[in-house]
Amino acid sequence: MEQQKLYPLTGSLAKLFPNLLWGVAALGGLGCLFAFFHDRHHFYFSYLFAFLFFLTISLGSLFFVMIQFISAAGWSVVVRRVAEHLMNNLWLMGLLFIPLLFGMPDLFHWSHPDVMEKDALLKTKSAYLNIPFFIIRAVAFFGIWIFLSSLFFRNSVKQDESGDKGITQKLQKWSAPGLILYALSQTYAGFDWIMSLEPHWYSTILGVYFFSGSVVVAVAMIGLVCHFLRWAGFLKDVITVEHYHDLGKLLYAFTIFWTYIAFSQFMLIWYGNIPEETIWFWQRIQGNWKSVSILLAVGHFAIPFVVFMSRNMRRNLLVHTLMVCWMIFIHLVDIYWLVMPTGSPAGAHPGLAEVCCLLVIGGVFGRFLLKGLSKFSLIPSKDPRLQESLDFENS
Repeated sequence: MEQQKLYPLTGSLAKLFPNLLWGVAALGGLGCLFAFFHDRHHFYFSYLFAFLFFLTISLGSLFFVMIQFISAAGWSVVVRRVAEHLMNNLWLMGLLFIPLLFGMPDLFHWSHPDVMEKDALLKTKSAYLNIPFFIIRAVAFFGIWIFLSSLFFRNSVKQDESGDKGITQKLQKWSAPGLILYALSQTYAGFDWIMSLEPHWYSTILGVYFFSGSVVVAVAMIGLVCHFLRWAGFLKDVITVEHYHDLGKLLYAFTIFWTYIAFSQFMLIWYGNIPEETIWFWQRIQGNWKSVSILLAVGHFAIPFVVFMSRNMRRNLLVHTLMVCWMIFIHLVDIYWLVMPTGSPAGAHPGLAEVCCLLVIGGVFGRFLLKGLSKFSLIPSKDPRLQESLDFENS
């Protein structure tokens, strides 16, 4: 393997692109200021939507990394560093969460004491739905995620220098408790930041739904970044069609899993026919929200199901690139569908606020991703399973 294929990004990717992304973030920030003063209520919902989209990329990547270690997977070693960089932005997402604390009165109906006092149902949930406990839980969630991402990233890059095989064994041992902490924290984060937007509604499945979408978008983003590196001349002979094939299989599997969870949630609520539950779906089939719901059913299931069912399609790099772009877009639609009907019950009307929030968070997120890729080896260069990954072929 040539040295330039293994080691950090160089040239314009390492110098010019990060500065361009700062510019994108600054432009988005100006638009956010205008959107905030124009309609503060809508702005905070738009910010939450953009925040959750990028958060799910990092959370899904954290899951991807831990699941590779706990399963002692060899095929994924050469793509794992990309996932590690994506998950390593969780500290950044913790900082970007702070503006949402100022938007709680606009986002969360239950954050108003007078509303809680007058609503008998919400009063029964007041021990959980209150501002101090909400903030404590958020700090705990980010504390868990930052600790886990830092632990895995720091030790992975440390192994690049030391070559200590014991690091791999250490991270394998940490993966089991890490996955338990991850599962609990992401589930309750979904309850807090999505379900409590409509506090009368409840679903025990929402946390799993939130998780499944995170894994789908993370695998898609890992694939997209790998394609980007290939286009830039890095890792061409290291990440091969065999690895893209397995990323395609993983994406296909979690797309089916997402569909199963989404349908289960809908079917149980429809069958139960309880007003507190059905109102959530009823709102999403009114006006042009119905079109968004249909787009999700077709775009998040039917299209990837048909395309990625074929082995040849999964091994076609152009098709794979197009499909990961599509899955990232459709996950964006999914997060929009989860968050925005509460803020815009009259219909889906994406505009300046949504675009600018995506630009500011996406610009900062991308900038730190590129800076990370330009600092460390693009693959875990001394991982004990590296050769297995380099020689990997699908049977």
